[in-house]
Amino acid sequence: MAKSARREFFVPSDFAEVPQASAGVLSFLEPLELGENALFDLRLCFEEALINAVKYGNRFRRDLKVRVLVEFDDEKVALTVEDQGRGFDPGKLADCTREDHSLKNRGRGIYLMRKLMDKVEYNPKGNRVCMIRFLSR
Repeated sequence: MAKSARREFFVPSDFAEVPQASAGVLSFLEPLELGENALFDLRLCFEEALINAVKYGNRFRRDLKVRVLVEFDDEKVALTVEDQGRGFDPGKLADCTREDHSLKNRGRGIYLMRKLMDKVEYNPKGNRVCMIRFLSR
């Protein structure tokens, strides 16, 4: 029997909202019966994207919401996080693995997303990220 579902919700721009939003995403994904490693990766990547959206995109403005879309089917899980900010160019982000950047506190979340997910795509404005994890991994 094919499984597929989609859920959209909006998160206030406050770090205190991250654990509840993360728990909601994981609860929504329960029908997939994912293993611990996959759940850890999805949670970590979602939380990094949400924190970036709150901090850098919406700049902690509680009047601005972060749009979250969670979708899954038999082949994949897709997590989309979109803030209301100006966006950024992910291609201009410094490589956090280079020795001269390793002590800077920027870019590690995006690096983790790219390593743990199968696809990470940004919209042209740079204020929406879609992360995909294939279930056949």
